[in-house]
Amino acid sequence: MKPIKKVVTAFVEGFFSEKNPVLRFVFLFAGLLCSAGIGWILEGATPAFAIYIILPLVVFGGVMINGVLYVQDIYELNDFRKVLNHLISAMFSMGLPSLRIMDGQKDIAHGEINIVDRIGGPGILNIKPGNVVVLETLKAPSRILGSGELKINRGELIKSVIKLGDYPGHIDEFNVATRDGIDMKISGVEYRFCIISPRQDVSLRTMQNPYPFSKKAVYNLVYNRNAGADGKIGEWSEAVKGAIRGIISEHIASHELDQLLTPSAKEDHPIYQLHKKFDDPKYMEKIKSAGAKLLWINIGNVSPAQKDIEDQRLKVWLAKQSGTERLLKAQGEAEKVSSRERGRAESQTVLLRSIAQALQETDSGNGNDKAKTAKNLWNIVLARTAQILESMGTAHEDRRDGINKGKGAKA
Repeated sequence: MKPIKKVVTAFVEGFFSEKNPVLRFVFLFAGLLCSAGIGWILEGATPAFAIYIILPLVVFGGVMINGVLYVQDIYELNDFRKVLNHLISAMFSMGLPSLRIMDGQKDIAHGEINIVDRIGGPGILNIKPGNVVVLETLKAPSRILGSGELKINRGELIKSVIKLGDYPGHIDEFNVATRDGIDMKISGVEYRFCIISPRQDVSLRTMQNPYPFSKKAVYNLVYNRNAGADGKIGEWSEAVKGAIRGIISEHIASHELDQLLTPSAKEDHPIYQLHKKFDDPKYMEKIKSAGAKLLWINIGNVSPAQKDIEDQRLKVWLAKQSGTERLLKAQGEAEKVSSRERGRAESQTVLLRSIAQALQETDSGNGNDKAKTAKNLWNIVLARTAQILESMGTAHEDRRDGINKGKGAKA
């Protein structure tokens, strides 16, 4: 019993296999001949003989018509001819419908019904260079096809059409809380990315395959995507955006506000550290998991989300700068007074030396040379007079400085 079952199973599988369309055609033709032979034996060359030929054709035609109506009802199609052609193609692989893929889209005119797009295989896909098509069945993913004119099998559906090349992306604005609980606004993030290639080899690029791609990366970008709050699966570019946003958010959340805006001069700026993370293989795995490779990124602007915080920080900065200015001015004034006192002391020293020298010269004459003695005494009087005048000038200058400072304070 088991050998018979195996034979029957093998025959059924072979009969319905897509690889043996000729077998089905031969079986249909053989059945028609058998029916005609039976009619010839039973009826001979009489008009009743035609019934044995017409009846199988009518049954086959009825089955095909019911099949067309069934498919039309399921897929809500109004084109009887195209659905009939699809069934004939599925049975005998004859007159396969085709669909052209270009610029990341299915080339279908407005209002046109394409059976390959609506139902799937069997059919022909004419995929232009720079495009990739992901196929699946009702049970599981099927194949990933590059450029070329390729046949798709029965039951294969077009899951996604992807245009290869460099993609631009941007994130307008989002908020992240720092480690000390301050909301930061990140805006103007721009980046470019592409599908991961199998390996970095320029020789892989050809006219038919200008953008080599990794099938694993394509699989990830089609099937490894998260669902949004509304339950819908987002575009694969949204998965890349989410990965980049996650890296930025994690970095901002691990720093305090002062570290982000006023870092120490001895350490790298946190924004530079963030840029380095986009070259770190550990963090790039998050983007690679979406099937993409980051080519370039601009972090944009990082600022407090509340304007009051920014204004308050500006006031604190101005106060610090004002205090620094006053400190420098006080140091300058102190240096000025010190220099003036030092000059005054030096001038006093010179005067005292000249007086001492004049007195010495006066005493050395023993009063014999009256003219010389009078001259020396006159020099002493002049030196003392100069000292008095200098003291009066210094006092007047100090009083004038005090008045000017008082006016400046009032102002």
